[in-house]
Amino acid sequence: MNKLDNRFATALKNLSDAPPPLAEAIRQFNEISETPDVLIFSPAFTTMDICRPASLLALTRTHWAIATQSALSGRHSAVAEAAAAFGSDYGHTLAVELSILLLDGRLALHGAGIGPGEHIIYFNTVMEKIYRDAAFFSLNQIASESINDRRVTAAVAQAISGSELSMKFKSALERFTPPGEKVISYVAWPVVFGGFHRQFAPAAMLVRTSRFLILISDDPPTGGLFHNPQQNLGYVVTYMPLQHIRGVALGGDSKLTTLEINLAAGRTSESVAILVPNESMSAVERVAGPA
Repeated sequence: MNKLDNRFATALKNLSDAPPPLAEAIRQFNEISETPDVLIFSPAFTTMDICRPASLLALTRTHWAIATQSALSGRHSAVAEAAAAFGSDYGHTLAVELSILLLDGRLALHGAGIGPGEHIIYFNTVMEKIYRDAAFFSLNQIASESINDRRVTAAVAQAISGSELSMKFKSALERFTPPGEKVISYVAWPVVFGGFHRQFAPAAMLVRTSRFLILISDDPPTGGLFHNPQQNLGYVVTYMPLQHIRGVALGGDSKLTTLEINLAAGRTSESVAILVPNESMSAVERVAGPA
């Protein structure tokens, strides 16, 4: 096994290059070969006083698997837990979520039969690009066949190119749109505040491409009474394949509407809830529209 960087995530070529407990856990999946198309090891690290476990992500053309391993007695312990691995085929992977908050990154693949927390890997965002590329690889396998959207018109394309976005969301649109995806339409809305300047919902945008609905949101409020939007430095990006969207449901009050997007593949189902200010709802419905 080659010497690994104990500070940051590393892209590997073979399972034999990964720490043995993690590699062996991945090998339990018969669909994962010794040389996956994508293989990334992330050492355990601490961010914001939270200890994140070591992980190994393996992606092939048909399946993905995640193995994690954490110390039994803190980050400096030489005693480690046995590694545990979970995975799924892409046909039953409903959504992919990429979160970037300062140095704390998270990649989640929502697959059939995967329990809470078992589908998540954490990484230091210094190495964000290799995980972003891994997310794009997964998305390409999930939606391997392009879906034709009949609402694509020159007028829509012109409206997109001429619309105004904040620098943050304009950068996010360029950074998190998968390569080769055509952006069809999008809508962005500002942060929503209530009494005492308490944040009810973060600023966000919903993007429709040829194969996905993409929700790009500020990191959600933490529950504090006061919130300064200038302190919001993170993104949460959720990719929803159009082929898995089964419908949308609406509900709300005088200030906010909840847009619930229902996803399903086989016997697996999940929903993504989006809080939208009422004045933006008609535009959001046009972008979300029927798949």
